[in-house]
Amino acid sequence: MKRVYLTMGALLVWSTSALAGAGGETVTIPADDYKAIMQQLKSLQQRVDTLESKGKVAGDSAERKQAAAIPGKLEKDVQNIYSTLDTVETKTLKDRINLGAELRTRVDDIEVKNMNLGAAGFANVSHTDNHWTNRFRLNMDAEIRKNLLFTGRLTAYKNFADNTTNQLINDANQGHVPGDSGIKLDRAYVDWIPEGMPVPLAFTFGRHPSSEGPPQELKENRKRQSTYPSLLFDGEADGVVATVGLERYLGWKQSGLRFAWGKAYQDDSASISYLDNYGGALKDSNIYAMFFETEIPGVKDSLLVLSALRASNLPAESKYIGDANNTSKATIGDMDMFGIHAQANRVANSNFDVFLSTGLNRTHPNGYITFDPGTGPQNYGLLTTGLDAVNGTSHTGWAVYAGTRYNIQSKALNDPKVGFEFNHGSDYWFSFTWGSSELYNKLATRGNVYDLYYIQPFNENLFARLGVTYIDYNYNMSGLQIGDWGGNTDASLRDVYFLLDCRF
Repeated sequence: MKRVYLTMGALLVWSTSALAGAGGETVTIPADDYKAIMQQLKSLQQRVDTLESKGKVAGDSAERKQAAAIPGKLEKDVQNIYSTLDTVETKTLKDRINLGAELRTRVDDIEVKNMNLGAAGFANVSHTDNHWTNRFRLNMDAEIRKNLLFTGRLTAYKNFADNTTNQLINDANQGHVPGDSGIKLDRAYVDWIPEGMPVPLAFTFGRHPSSEGPPQELKENRKRQSTYPSLLFDGEADGVVATVGLERYLGWKQSGLRFAWGKAYQDDSASISYLDNYGGALKDSNIYAMFFETEIPGVKDSLLVLSALRASNLPAESKYIGDANNTSKATIGDMDMFGIHAQANRVANSNFDVFLSTGLNRTHPNGYITFDPGTGPQNYGLLTTGLDAVNGTSHTGWAVYAGTRYNIQSKALNDPKVGFEFNHGSDYWFSFTWGSSELYNKLATRGNVYDLYYIQPFNENLFARLGVTYIDYNYNMSGLQIGDWGGNTDASLRDVYFLLDCRF
């Protein structure tokens, strides 16, 4: 009925506009066209009258049902038409971009003992609690042209009934630290392979695939997710990467050399976004990196990555920038990092996947900053405190990360997997791993981490993981680049968790 009236209205408007001009003039149209319009209106009116009269039929029940079914049938036809249009629109979208989704629900039972949280009154915190989270991801990819590819991922990662804001969230981990139900841009980048180049060359620009790198895919039960090994860098990053293919020259499969640049921190004023704070004293932090990657010669389904990077002008949020005599030192120095990652799946035709990563970091402090931690102004620099901060004393840290996963051959159990990981970090170890998929930054630990897990697939789309992680901290404030908090600690963290992960 509604469609009939709308059609009538459209015809009336059309015919009226044809007969009356803007200045009130009479406009003539051919008689045949006028007759055709009037005939359509007459026919539509007859249909409306018929429907209304049949809706009032007082005959037997069969007539009543038949009359009542006519408007319902028209409505159903209209719904079918619009459902078809929705299908066409959806198909058009999918022809341009492929969509996939993930939903993960996880519960952690966490116990911490003697934890130093770096604030007055929180020197030796002991606490036990459970923590529930939901993580939704929308994955996207498109082949724009044969040499132009797009990949993206939007993430909503929230605590159950969240009512607080995590102060450690920054631009590098918004999609990897649980909080509210807001949508975050996890990654969005384009791979461009120019044609006609003398050497195989590709450019990647946008928000990089720089989180959950090797060997995280073993524990996450999926394919490789990131360009960079996770021991040195695990987070969200913006920048540009150039990759030179070397396989035709070296004869090693999947070998290449990557040159990467990214922004670790870009200062902007809270009131005018294109200006800097502090009169431009706080410099932007840039990361320059180089990676050589290849399949290990003679080892099937393997990976070897050599990494080197320089992070310049590392910032530090503080209450006071510089000191009374020097307000220009708003950054605390540079840091160099080096790494080696080796990995082999189904090594030697067995059911074992194995990996080994090592990392080394070296600081280059440029002086110190002064800020108020609650006890009065103190001198803190890049992994330095006090006179070391003032003198720009450099420190070196290191870490090792190793593990294995066994693939159980059992059709009845859908081929489950069991894995174990271990990592150790020294006193001055630091890594850019804020975007860890765990609730804690385990790869930045200055101490020992033991991680045991079991993966139970139910089908191709759904699996569960049960695990336990134990962290024995040897030094305070793991993962923090500001200050040398010094001294041993007997702090520990124990986490028993269970998660369900659905991907489709």
